[in-house]
Amino acid sequence: MNYPSLVSLREVAPRDGWQKFKTVLPTEVKRELICSMIDYGARELEIGVFSSDPVRGRQYQDLEPLCQAVLPYAAERGVKVTALVESVEAAQRARALGIRHVDFFLSVSDAFGQGFGSTPDRAFATLEAIANLPDLQVQAALGAVFGCPFGDATPLEKTLAYAKRAMELGASSLGLGDSAGKADPIHTERILRGILERFRPEQISLHIHNTEGFGLANCVKAMELGFTRFDVSLAGMGGCPVIPNAKGNIPTEDFVNLLHKMDIGCGIDLDRCTVASLDMSRRIGAPVISSMAGNTLLKQDASPLPVK
Repeated sequence: MNYPSLVSLREVAPRDGWQKFKTVLPTEVKRELICSMIDYGARELEIGVFSSDPVRGRQYQDLEPLCQAVLPYAAERGVKVTALVESVEAAQRARALGIRHVDFFLSVSDAFGQGFGSTPDRAFATLEAIANLPDLQVQAALGAVFGCPFGDATPLEKTLAYAKRAMELGASSLGLGDSAGKADPIHTERILRGILERFRPEQISLHIHNTEGFGLANCVKAMELGFTRFDVSLAGMGGCPVIPNAKGNIPTEDFVNLLHKMDIGCGIDLDRCTVASLDMSRRIGAPVISSMAGNTLLKQDASPLPVK
C-alpha cells in the first residue's frame, strides 16, 4: 500500500473546538493557547468564525483583538491563519484584519443547511460574492458529504454537482465534511473515489468528525487514495452546533502519533502537541478525551507497586 510521505494538518480547535464550549474564553487565554499550537508546529490553523448568529458567534466576539494579537506571531513563523465566514460582510471583516484565506459553508443536505438559516441558492450567491473580493481566497466547505443526521439523502452525485458549481463560482479549493461523523472506511472510500473522478487530491481537504470512533480509520483510507490535507482539533474538542450530541474532530495528537508510527511527515512535534492538549484541557476545564493525552496522564499517575 502506497501512502503519502507528507500530509498537511490544519488545526481547527480555536474554531471547531471552542464553538460549542459553554464558557466564553478570555482573549488572553485564547491567544496563549493558539500560540502554543503554533509552537508545537501547526503550519495552518482556523482562528474562529465571523458570524452574527448569537449562538455560533458567542465565542468569537473578540476576533478583532485576537487577530491583532495572533496574526503577527503566526506570520513570523510562516503559519497560515484561516477563518470561517458566514456572509460577505464577515469575509470583509476577516480581510480587513489581515486574513487572506476563508472557508464558506455549503451544506449538501438541505435539512442541515436550514439549521444555519441557509438555502442552496442563497449560499451559492454568497460564495460567488466572497470569491470576487480582492486579496481573498475562499474554500467551499461542503457539509454532510458523508451523510446527514436529519434524514435527507446526500448522494455522491449531489456532492459532485455542488463541488463543480462552487469551483466555477470562484472557490479555490474544496473541504469535504463528515459533519455528523457518520462515515466508515468503506463508505469513505466510495465517496472519495467518486470525488477523484472529477477533482485532484490537492484540491481537497477533509474535515472528519469522530462521532463513532472511526475518524482515524477514515483518514487512513483517504491517505491510501492520495488525499493529504486534513483538519484536526487539539484534544478532539468540538462538534457541530446544530447537530444534537455532536462530537469533535480527529484529536490532533492522536493523528500525529499515527502519522509518526507510519513514517509520514507532518511537521508537528508530538510531545509538545500532547503537552499543549493537556494544558488546554487543564486551563479551560475541558475533559481529556484523546488517547495520547489520556495515556500521558496514566503514565504520570502510575506509581511502582510495593515490593512484598
